[in-house]
Amino acid sequence: MSSDNQNGKTVDVPLCVDLDGTFIRSDLLIEGVLRLLRHKPLSAWRLPLWLARGKATLKGELARALDPPTQAPPVNTEVETWLKEEKAAGRQILLVTASHEEALGPVRDLFPFDEIIASNDTLNLKGEKKAQHLVDRFGENGFDYAGDSSSEAAIWDRARKAIPVFHSKQRLAWAERTYDVDRTFCTNSTSWPDWVKALRIHQWAKNLLIALPFLAGHHFHTGWELAGLFAAFLAMSLCASGTYLWNDLLDLEYDRAHPRKRKRLAASGKTSLQRIILASCTLVGAGLLGGFALDPTFGLLLLAYIATTLSYSLYFKRIAIADIFMLALLYLSRVVGGIIISEAVVSFWLFAFTFLLFLSLAAAKRYTELRMTVDRGDEGIQGRGYTREDFPTVSGLGLSAGVASCIVLGLYSNSEQVTSLYVRPQWFWGICVIALYWITRIWFLTHRGLMHDDPVVFALKDRGTWILGLLGLSFVLFALPKPA
Repeated sequence: MSSDNQNGKTVDVPLCVDLDGTFIRSDLLIEGVLRLLRHKPLSAWRLPLWLARGKATLKGELARALDPPTQAPPVNTEVETWLKEEKAAGRQILLVTASHEEALGPVRDLFPFDEIIASNDTLNLKGEKKAQHLVDRFGENGFDYAGDSSSEAAIWDRARKAIPVFHSKQRLAWAERTYDVDRTFCTNSTSWPDWVKALRIHQWAKNLLIALPFLAGHHFHTGWELAGLFAAFLAMSLCASGTYLWNDLLDLEYDRAHPRKRKRLAASGKTSLQRIILASCTLVGAGLLGGFALDPTFGLLLLAYIATTLSYSLYFKRIAIADIFMLALLYLSRVVGGIIISEAVVSFWLFAFTFLLFLSLAAAKRYTELRMTVDRGDEGIQGRGYTREDFPTVSGLGLSAGVASCIVLGLYSNSEQVTSLYVRPQWFWGICVIALYWITRIWFLTHRGLMHDDPVVFALKDRGTWILGLLGLSFVLFALPKPA
């Protein structure tokens, strides 16, 4: 005779729970591939060879190629709460996963499972194989099963009760019509604001640098040029958002240890890694298609931008100082894009000023991240090449680059280009003063610990920056630009 808990449910029927997408909001196989790309990108060529020997081999080789992650994936809290209730009622709970037994790492400590059954080098415990294993162990209809994918159908066909854990309510409705369902869980916790944050729409402001050659050379005077400018801005923004998602995927384990970044879509598990990969590829593909349609040379620039971003994410991000220079080069690529679209003739001054200014802001970003890390008691930024001893170097580089950018701007204000573009070029000096004040203020706030860990976000929200920007614009108007 079966025993019952307080709700009248049998507790002598074991509850078998899937891992990926069910108990945790992630997929250990995909995470393993991403970690290999992140830590050993030169070993990526091994992946198809491992897969050719079977999925079980792929999982095992991935597990052995790297040390276990330091951060466990996020848990599906609703499922976890339910499991705690079932365990408190005396029910046997087993984790039954297709993930490799050597890849579980810190996952083992997330919940006191009575037993963990996982794949090994010879058996990929998924679909029919998992169903047969459970039937051999508990008999037909001798277990309940919680899972999240279509491959669970073979298991639910032979289970006593089905517990579907899906992202969509439509799939939950299908499961309730098809199987004897005990209860359901809907894990879709994303919203449009979540995706807007993940795509870094506010970072699109950086791509306004495409307009700099237009403005600096007073080159915009026809409607088609403005349309081309907007199209180029949109194409680069789509590519940038796609690469931001790639960066989030590659930085999963580090973001989970960060007080703010752990809330990102990939790190938090608010949506599946597969959806993020699909979204990133779609965005990059759309951006490249638009870029090549606009101008083949601009399309090639976007390819170079994407390649540089990936090399930064995979390698240069971990190299102290080199990462700062790479970020500055990425900013400079936007100016080059504007030159390609506008066909403007731009002086060396613009390149020098842009590179030095954004070198300073990139250093401020890294200084702020390092300060936040040290304040939490760590010795350095995880996944970066910085320690607490690097404060003076990063600060010195950033402040000197910022001042140097203002010197370049000052020399430019006395050049023949300014004389030919403005009726009263002496007013242009006012912009130099404002730029020097702004960059000094940025570093003043950075040293005080008042800077956002992304200076671009700070600038967009900072009232002082907007006031200084309007004041700088007034000096441009006082200089009286000559008609094109």
